[in-house]
Amino acid sequence: MHNSYKYEIALHLMDQGRYPMAIDLLKDLLARDPNDAAYHGALASCLLQQMRIHAAEYELKIALQLEPNNASLHCIAARIYYFQNKLKAALAACDEALQLDPTSADAFELKSDILIANKNFKEGFVYLQKMAELAPDSIHTAYSFAHYYFQTGDNAKAMEFTLAALAIDAQHEGANILMGRLQLIAGDIAEAEYHARLAIMLNPSSKHALQLFSDVKARQNIFIGFWWRFNAKISQLSTLNQVAILIFGYVLFNFLSILLYDLGHPNSSAVVNVAWLAIVAYSWFAMPVYQRMLSKEIEQFSFKADY
Repeated sequence: MHNSYKYEIALHLMDQGRYPMAIDLLKDLLARDPNDAAYHGALASCLLQQMRIHAAEYELKIALQLEPNNASLHCIAARIYYFQNKLKAALAACDEALQLDPTSADAFELKSDILIANKNFKEGFVYLQKMAELAPDSIHTAYSFAHYYFQTGDNAKAMEFTLAALAIDAQHEGANILMGRLQLIAGDIAEAEYHARLAIMLNPSSKHALQLFSDVKARQNIFIGFWWRFNAKISQLSTLNQVAILIFGYVLFNFLSILLYDLGHPNSSAVVNVAWLAIVAYSWFAMPVYQRMLSKEIEQFSFKADY
C-alpha cells in the first residue's frame, strides 16, 4: 500500500483541478512503486479529466488487476463508462462499488448523476438523498442537489445550493459552471462570463466550461444573439420536431411568395424571396463568424502556470 506524502499532494492537486501537475507526480510515484492500485486509479481519474480516455482505461485496468475489490476503482470505471455514453455499464459499475462498500458516497453521487442526466429524476433523487445522509456537509452533496434542481427546472433551489457549494469551495469547477448557467438565464451576462472564465482557467479541458463561455459570448453579440436564442429553443426539441419546423418555414415562405405573385404583387413576392435568402445566409455565416470571434477571445485567456 502507498505511504507517500506525495500521494496526498497529488490528491490535493486533483481537487484543485491542476491535473498536469498531479499526473507528473503520480507517474513519479508509479516509477518507484508500479504495483500500487491507488496510484494507478488516481492517474486514471486525472487522465479522464483531460479526456485521454484510452490512457485512463489502461491505468484503470492495471489498478483493477491489482485490487479487484476496491470500490473506489469501480467508481472510476463508472465515470469512464459514463463519459463513453455506456450507461448500462456505468450503472453496473456503480452497483458493483456499492456491493463492495455500501457506504460509498461517491458511488451514490455518481449513480444519482447518471440517472438524473437521463431524466430518471425520481430514482436519481433517492440516491442523492442517500449520499446526503453519508456526507451532509460535503461540497459534492451541495453541488449534486444544485445540479438536480437545475435539471428539474427549479432555478431558485438550484441557485441556493450552488451558492452553498461555492461557499465551501469558490474554485469548484462544476459549481462555477452551474452558477454561470443560472446567471445567463437570469440575464446577468457579466456575472455569467466571470464564472465561465474562472471555470476555464481551473480546467481548460472542460467542454462544459467552454460551452458556457461560448453561450455567453453569443448572448453579448448582436449579430449572434438572435441565432443563439433560436438555436437554444430549437435544440430543446426532438430531431423530428426540428426537421418539421424547418420544412414548415421553407413551405411557408414559398407559399407566400407564390401567393403574392399570383395576386399580382411581384415586388412583394420578391421581398419574401429575399427575406428567405437572408435567413439562410444568416444561418450559414453566423456560426463560422462566431467561432472566429470566440477563438480570439479564448487566445486572450491567462491560464495558470502549470497549464
